[in-house]
Amino acid sequence: MDSEQIKVFLAVAQQGSFGRVAEQRYVTQRAVSRQISRLENEIGVKLFNRTNNRISLTPAGKYFAGRAQEYLNNFDLTVSELKHISKSTEQTLSIGYFSIFDAYIMEKEIINYRKLQLSPKISFFTMEESVEHCLADLVLNKLDCAYINHYGSYDIPQAELYEYVSVYSNEMVLGISKQNKLSQKKYIDENDLDGATLFYYSSENSDFMRKTFAATLNKNEHNYQIERVSSIEQLLTNTALNQGISYIPRGLIDYIMQPNSEIVYRQFRSQQQNQEYAMQLIYLKNNRSRALKSFVQSLKQFRI
Repeated sequence: MDSEQIKVFLAVAQQGSFGRVAEQRYVTQRAVSRQISRLENEIGVKLFNRTNNRISLTPAGKYFAGRAQEYLNNFDLTVSELKHISKSTEQTLSIGYFSIFDAYIMEKEIINYRKLQLSPKISFFTMEESVEHCLADLVLNKLDCAYINHYGSYDIPQAELYEYVSVYSNEMVLGISKQNKLSQKKYIDENDLDGATLFYYSSENSDFMRKTFAATLNKNEHNYQIERVSSIEQLLTNTALNQGISYIPRGLIDYIMQPNSEIVYRQFRSQQQNQEYAMQLIYLKNNRSRALKSFVQSLKQFRI
């Protein structure tokens, strides 16, 4: 499977026709059909249903279309970064981050490093991934370091392998629509969440925030549903329309978004009374990168 096959597959998925894609690429319809068949044979999955003069994506094809586009985007970004690296004499630092909240801190700290004109000069490359993917890429040396939200009882696999630098701390709070009667309360407790839908933000499929939040609740006594939304705008819209309660990091939301007049924020009192979180930069203890060492030192002298 190569990138050209994937591009042809995505074109057919979007156009819904082998013929139209063939015309756009100045090849025969048979050539397009043959590429799709080879792709299906290589991965061992049927991607299209074929009937007389009509094709449609199978459920597997629909899933693959979304992931294939993500793959191409990452591939193009990687090629662009490689070209930049080949022309640069600067040292490089690859950083993973989990969410828009981590990204805000990361941006400020990279800008601060550049303003200080520290040595060595660093070319920064960033990648938004789930916490699970960040941890895996650190072990595989695909990333030098990563920002994560350390909260609750989440146990990092092989935690002893990493160094941790806290860069920001605050508390997790619940965002509630003014249409919800709970908005009148000063504090929210576990009983208030019975039957509620709880939203958390993550651009990529991840169980991290769901697991950390669920760990603070008495699962045997309370009934609730936790759902992921893929954008911060959707999170706030769903909350304002009283479709659920959002779970977000206090402080960082104020830096990133304008206040929403339809949402109030309330402290949550659960089995785990302490709702504090810490945004941390983590990296492998055996990473000897001079760029990483210099960047970490700059963080210890900078606060948002």
